[in-house]
Amino acid sequence: MQNLINELSKGWRAERSLSQMTLGRFISELEKLPKDKEIENIKGPHSYRGYYSDLAFKKGEGTQTVDTLLNTCKECLGKTFTGYKGGNFYMDEHTPLWIAEYGSCGVKIMEFIEGDTLTLSTQDDD
Repeated sequence: MQNLINELSKGWRAERSLSQMTLGRFISELEKLPKDKEIENIKGPHSYRGYYSDLAFKKGEGTQTVDTLLNTCKECLGKTFTGYKGGNFYMDEHTPLWIAEYGSCGVKIMEFIEGDTLTLSTQDDD
């Protein structure tokens, strides 16, 4: 029974990775930008409460540089995070991304919005 649940979970994660920003795509997009460009401040990566296998960031005050966020994201690749109610979840380039406080559900990260300061387009979960 657990194997069935694990396989279903992998399939749902794969579906989410097609419809929202993933860790690998986020890193790739950040690498194309000037390192000193300002981007909204997201921080504190953690296992997402909605889907423990996904990665979430808390929304911070102000801005940060692309380089700072890029380094944070790269540190998450290949790292294992503990889910809100337990379990270990490995984050890779296919991991869907969210903005949410720890222990709360939040919004999907969809894309970058260009401007003097980069912001993130988000969307509620379906």
